[in-house]
Amino acid sequence: MAEFIATEGFGGAGEQGEARVFEAVKAAYAGEEALGFWRYPLRTNETMREPDILVADPELGLVIIEVKSLPLDIIGSVSGYRWDLSRPYYGKMHLNPYEQARKQAQVLGELAVRKSGLTGLATRAIVAAPLISREEWDGRFGHLLSDVPMLFSDQLTPAKLRRALEQTPPVRYGEPLSDEDWLSLRRALGTSGSVPKRQVRHLQAPLESRRKIDLIARTARHLHAFDLQQELIAKTIPPGPQRIRGIAGSGKTVLLAQKAANMHLRHPDWNIALVFFSRALYDQIKFQVDHWLRQATNGEVTLQHAQHRLRVLHAWGSKDQPGFYRTLAAQVGVHPLTVDNTPNASPTAKLLYACKALLDDAKATGRSLQIFDAVLIDEGQDLVHEEVALTFEEKQAFYWMAYQSLRPVARDALFDSGEPEARRLIWAYDEAQSLDSLTIPSTRSLFGEAGAQIFGAGVTYKGGIRKSEIMNRCYRTPGPVLLAAHALGMGLLRTEGMLAGLTNQRDWKAIGYDVEGQFRSGNEVTLTRSAENSPNPLSQFTEDPLVTFSDYPDRRAELQALIASLQHDLSEGGLQPSRHLLIVVPGLEWQPYNLQREVFQAMRAAGISVYLPGNKDVNVPKQKWPNTDPNGFWRDGAITVSPIMQAKGNEADVVYVVGLDHIAAQEDSIKLRNQLFVGISRSRGWVHLSSAGMSSSPLKNEIERVIASGSTLRFTYRQPKRQLDDMD
Repeated sequence: MAEFIATEGFGGAGEQGEARVFEAVKAAYAGEEALGFWRYPLRTNETMREPDILVADPELGLVIIEVKSLPLDIIGSVSGYRWDLSRPYYGKMHLNPYEQARKQAQVLGELAVRKSGLTGLATRAIVAAPLISREEWDGRFGHLLSDVPMLFSDQLTPAKLRRALEQTPPVRYGEPLSDEDWLSLRRALGTSGSVPKRQVRHLQAPLESRRKIDLIARTARHLHAFDLQQELIAKTIPPGPQRIRGIAGSGKTVLLAQKAANMHLRHPDWNIALVFFSRALYDQIKFQVDHWLRQATNGEVTLQHAQHRLRVLHAWGSKDQPGFYRTLAAQVGVHPLTVDNTPNASPTAKLLYACKALLDDAKATGRSLQIFDAVLIDEGQDLVHEEVALTFEEKQAFYWMAYQSLRPVARDALFDSGEPEARRLIWAYDEAQSLDSLTIPSTRSLFGEAGAQIFGAGVTYKGGIRKSEIMNRCYRTPGPVLLAAHALGMGLLRTEGMLAGLTNQRDWKAIGYDVEGQFRSGNEVTLTRSAENSPNPLSQFTEDPLVTFSDYPDRRAELQALIASLQHDLSEGGLQPSRHLLIVVPGLEWQPYNLQREVFQAMRAAGISVYLPGNKDVNVPKQKWPNTDPNGFWRDGAITVSPIMQAKGNEADVVYVVGLDHIAAQEDSIKLRNQLFVGISRSRGWVHLSSAGMSSSPLKNEIERVIASGSTLRFTYRQPKRQLDDMD
């Protein structure tokens, strides 16, 4: 079926004609196979601007439509592809619309061929004049033998429009696409076809091999289908706030990076901030933004070129690295608070204390925070807190600071939609990954009574861009692993009943589960993770369980077993230490750091190279400044051992979660359960859970029951302590 995406709401100067043509194209392809974009992200020095309208058609290939909404009397003369004008049109006295469309078709066609391998892909270019009829044009220029393919106002009916496109001469000749080639073209134009490819050795491994490295290689070769929701999130620019709720592994970080890059290319004069919580994500996010800038410009624009306008900022920042809070403190003219001069509390609480103080200072001095045109927030669940003292006028301090840092969207950009004053604050979160707070970053919890005014009425903006998106497809973690993560993170199989979770079928289905049963106390509910929403195919390639659990009599025995398993992965499994393997340690306060030290010592005694996140060097205990790398998470040739908090946002093919007895000691702690969820969901493949001295713990029995459930989980519903339902 036809899918069309308007990447930004219509309403700017000259866009009424584009809107008319775009709607006509949509009507012409209704009920048929096609993929269309208004302003597809493609901007190079050669093409200068994005294509007005791009249509991908399995019969015609790629069609670029350049729209010129000008009346006939402006065109003084036509010579070949050139139009000389009788008066200025947006400051120009001559136009070459077909040559512009032809170059765009050529560049986009080359990009699509490179991504898809479709050497027989056809491309076409045509100029649309929605204010001029065919009769009017022929009456003025019909005597000319023009080579410019044209689409006139009286050809915007479905039949006439399709005929005009079919009769457009190709810029690049090709053949109609097979079903398989059509899917390849859709992937090439979409996010999934442009995500940086993993470099995995042994790509030609025999299919019968069961070594982990070979199974990983087979999985890495698997191509994801075109995902319309990904395109709507990554390629659209809302004229106001937008909330993105996504499960672990759904690609939130990738999509926000792409969205930020597209915003910059569309509006290079905007000041844009992409903000995140975990410093270990710095390099990953900068890499992603740079990648998407290059993708959309054929390599001509990089993050280095764009960073004067597009800022990748840690939520707090430090003296040697700019951050969002510190940037705004400088704007207000106050000395920024540091970790050392805030009250003793969690990292989130310390940051929010500083944000509240900054808001108080700005209010007292009357100084404006407005310096950005768009702020995008990743890891939004880690920037809220339930402590009332950390809020500002009943609003979450960090989010209100971010909102206040935004300039209001110009009224003409709201397209007379009746929306209240709007600011482009876009935040993504997964409440199940919150490690410090039980607050869910819904609009209501962030802004209180002001939330309704901030978002305005309705669920979409004029033009169709949604104000809220829920991402239910997990690309990273295999279905059975994600099901286990949710089950253990929420305590669905606890004897005393679930600790946290969703309490209705609608919300479970919204995050990608098939559901049977009614959510009434005492009723049995059945959850199944659908293959469509968990496209990682690893479970199809091996009969071995992807999630295992072992309990040992003491820590020494647990660590000995860990060493043996790591050595097996490195030798027989063929895995590399860094990025293939990850060890995470749960616990509260100093527990994870003590366990991290024990794991480090055991691995070094066995001759295995180890990296502790934040260190400058490998194979050394936790280092202190200046021998630190606050952004560091991986080192080539070494296995990372990390507390859960630092592991957030990272992933590996095999994840070891050790020391589950720390969770068993307080198995009803929702924060510890969230740690367990985050640890398990870091995996692209296998998860090994282990503990010491947990034989009499109810958590041991619960874990074993979850693993035995396989791909279908049945539990008795009881009202949870923490409801994760979507309240917006």
